[in-house]
Formats: sequence, C-alpha cells, structure tokens
Amino acid sequence: MKFKMKGFASLLLSMLFTVVAVSGVVLYLTPRGRTANWSGWTMLGLDKHTWSTLHINVCLLFFFIVGLHLLYNWKVLLSYIKKRSAGLNLKTEMVVALLITGAVTVGTIMHAPPLTATADLNEQIKDYWDQQTPSGPAPHAEEFSLERFASNIGYSVDEICEALSTENITVDNREATVGDIALANGLAPAQVFAALQEHFPNLHSEQPGHARGGQGMGSGMGSGMGSGMGSGMGQGKGMGQGRGMGMGQGRGMGQGRGMGQNQLDD
Repeated sequence: MKFKMKGFASLLLSMLFTVVAVSGVVLYLTPRGRTANWSGWTMLGLDKHTWSTLHINVCLLFFFIVGLHLLYNWKVLLSYIKKRSAGLNLKTEMVVALLITGAVTVGTIMHAPPLTATADLNEQIKDYWDQQTPSGPAPHAEEFSLERFASNIGYSVDEICEALSTENITVDNREATVGDIALANGLAPAQVFAALQEHFPNLHSEQPGHARGGQGMGSGMGSGMGSGMGSGMGQGKGMGQGRGMGMGQGRGMGQGRGMGQNQLDD
C-alpha cells in the first residue's frame, strides 16, 4: 500500500495542534515557577517543567509539519490567491487578513488595550496561586544546597538533618539541593520545609518584600521619652517584618529604630 504523505501530514498536524492547544492552556493557568516548584504543583500528573518541555517540543514539530504541509499543498494554496485568467484573487480577504494580523501584532507590542487583558488575567491567575501556596524562606529555595539552605534559615546542617530524620525524611547526600532531597523522599519542597517548622517554631515563610531572619531595623512599642537598649520582634520600617536587637531611641509611644542588618530576597 502506498503511503499517502498528504493525508499523513494533515492527520499529524491535527494531532499536534491538539497537544499544542492543551499544553498552551495548561501553561497559561500554571503558577509562577517559584511557586510551582516549591509546592510540587502538578496538573494531570505532570509538573510545570514537564508541561513546558512538552509544549516546546510539540511546537517545534508542529512548525516543521506545517512547512511540510505547505510544501505538499503549495499549488492548492496558490490557487486560492492567484488565477491565471483573473490575476490576484481574494484581494479583499487578503487585505482584511493582513490588517487583523498586523493589528494584533502591533497592538500587543505597544501594550494597547484590550490586547493587554490576556496578560493581566494571566498575572491574576498567578497571583491567586501565590496566595494559595505557602512560600519558602527565599525565592527558588528548592534549588539551594542543604548548606546554603541551612545558612539561609539560620540553623546548622546538623540541626536540619536531625530534625528531618525525626520526621522520617532521609538525607543521603548533604551536597544535594532541597528539591533533590524532597524528590528522593517523595515529597514537595514545601512539605520538607513544613516538617522543619514543626521543630523550629520561629521558622517562617518568606513574604514578598519582607526581611528574613537575623537582626534588622525595627520599631517597638514602649512608654515614655528617651533612649535605651532593647530586644524583641519589630516591624521593619517600609521593609516588612524582622527580628532586631540593638540601640533604640523612643519617641512618643516608644517607636524606635533598631540598628542591625536586614536580609532581603530578590
């Protein structure tokens, strides 16, 4: 039986288009990378990285088959555009098609409404996932080595390993990343972090724009005028929450500035 290339190209093109469309919709609905990776987000059993790889590979094959399809059907395509007896055909249709394509392309590049609505909706979806998922101590903390992760949260590697061991989370390689440790134990990085929080109550998730750990600028409630030394939890002035210790000056209700150092994430 003779292999029908035209029919094959048409069928393959239709199947690839379906996969491209489905993976494109899924990627539109996914959380941001830091949220998806930290929480172990999946859809239909696939994580965001797998969906992204699938979409890219199928798109590349799709474009190749489109070229192949045009190659085998170029005569038919030209017949829609040109006729020997009448010159160019479908003039009006071609102009309208070009105008629509140009308007969408240029309008998107220029961020013209309502073409920005799709991007705005995509940001709202990602913001929703961010609000629903507890964040880590730092963006992309799942990529940190255990030593860097321990340093980031203010504990030693031995303390981290001991705490994880009590939660039946094994650490076979101290050079591994938090993500690798989570994967080896069948967990998401967020679950590993949650296990640590059971042992270290002062360990908190990072919030956007907030200071993390250590000493920092802060304000505290007190009474009277004057200056003095104090320690405690403080509200970071304009920078979020942090723990600060140091000299402070009280004014009015005792609001002071603690001398210290803030650590902020990118």
